[in-house]
Amino acid sequence: MDTVRPPISRPLYYTPPPAVALQTTSLSTDSIIITSFQRAPFCCHEDLVTMPRPELVQAAESINERLPKALQIACGDDVEDADIRRAIEVL
Repeated sequence: MDTVRPPISRPLYYTPPPAVALQTTSLSTDSIIITSFQRAPFCCHEDLVTMPRPELVQAAESINERLPKALQIACGDDVEDADIRRAIEVL
């Protein structure tokens, strides 16, 4: 049985949110770890560099939610902003 679709009166536009995947090699287990994010926690390097501390910590915590424990970014009160940025950049 054939079904006929009704014509669309206006075009449909769908833009999926940008997704990000990190690939990390684990030497201890001789494996590759893929961590995916539905959205990037920041838009670009400049955004990361100019981000105030509360947003930087929020970005690190957002990343940590998806990372294995061994790869998580330290972002406590005793960690300098530059160290958090460097840890994010290493990923």
